[in-house]
Amino acid sequence: MKKKKKYIILSILLIAGIIISVSLFANMEKPFEGQTSMVKLGTIQDTIEETGTVFSKRVNTFYSDMSQRVEILNVSVGDKVKKGDIILTYENNYDLEIERANKQIEAITASYNETVKGADFQEISNMKLSINTIENNLIFSKSYFEKIKALYENNAVSQVEYEEAENNVTALENQLQEAKNNYNLLIKGVSSNVKRQYEAQVEEVMIQIKILEKNIEQSSIKAEFDGVITELNVHQGSMTQPGVVVVELQDEKNLGIYVEVLAEEANETVNGMPFIIKNSNKEVKELVINRIYPKAQSKVSDLGVEQKRVRIEADLDNSDNYKIGSEKDVVIVLEEKNDVLIVDKGAVYEKSQKHFVTVIEGDKEIEKEITTGLEDDENTEVISGLSENEVVLVEY
Repeated sequence: MKKKKKYIILSILLIAGIIISVSLFANMEKPFEGQTSMVKLGTIQDTIEETGTVFSKRVNTFYSDMSQRVEILNVSVGDKVKKGDIILTYENNYDLEIERANKQIEAITASYNETVKGADFQEISNMKLSINTIENNLIFSKSYFEKIKALYENNAVSQVEYEEAENNVTALENQLQEAKNNYNLLIKGVSSNVKRQYEAQVEEVMIQIKILEKNIEQSSIKAEFDGVITELNVHQGSMTQPGVVVVELQDEKNLGIYVEVLAEEANETVNGMPFIIKNSNKEVKELVINRIYPKAQSKVSDLGVEQKRVRIEADLDNSDNYKIGSEKDVVIVLEEKNDVLIVDKGAVYEKSQKHFVTVIEGDKEIEKEITTGLEDDENTEVISGLSENEVVLVEY
């Protein structure tokens, strides 16, 4: 009986020992749930990330302001052209109209030369003889009129005879004046008024020719710079549509890249800020902002939300082998800090509008409030509350 009691007491002590051991083991250091990260010095950036689009900074877009038939088409989409190359020509008859205008100038010039040419001696002599004859006739007519007038006043002749004599004098006076005018033209040349009249006619036709020459220029489309045809909405023999793009020419050697950022983010940007292109092969190209548009435009996002966005551009150099219209991942660096304390972004959490981390000290987890600064996709800047090489708990 005593032996049985002894076994029971030993069993109780053994069980108690196991319970105490388990309890002690449970209170010993155990692995922490989650990962840990060390606070360190590093570089952090405040950035804007958007998709950028490559564009040509030099574009010529040609429209037709009327319906015209394309007579000659020399290009296709994708063709490269040189400055001055004729891209297309519209049907026209301006050459014939210019030829007709030149014939008009020849006719006016011939008439002018005929008018101003000098008269020969015989023609002048005949004109003088004619004047003398008219003058003699006028003297006789005036004398006759004076006689008829005296008889008329004495009622010796009729009123009809009186008026006939008077009209004869007037007619001869007019003939004499015309003859003298013609004589003066012969010996002095054409009057300045007549000269101006002919010159004005010639100038009018010259203006018509200039208009026709301008129309000839507008009847064809020429490349204003070396480039590539990026849009073409006609074919040879077709009619253009007013207001519709006929052809578009872009300079593929003068490129830029743009992004459209939210208006509130654009307020933080200035010219000269880093503008970085990230390629799919992880290569980066560092540019700078060259232009910030002054006006925000309404854009609809992929989710159908209307947003105010501002266009920001950077210039590409000729060594960049980018295609017009291609898209690239772009990062705009608003601010960069070097040699600052940074901590894994996943270690920071927020409570009551304050930021905290869990610091691992030995076998303890200690919550610490911190002051944060810049933040990127991976890290957060620590302004105060932590020291370099402290270990924090990271939760994802």
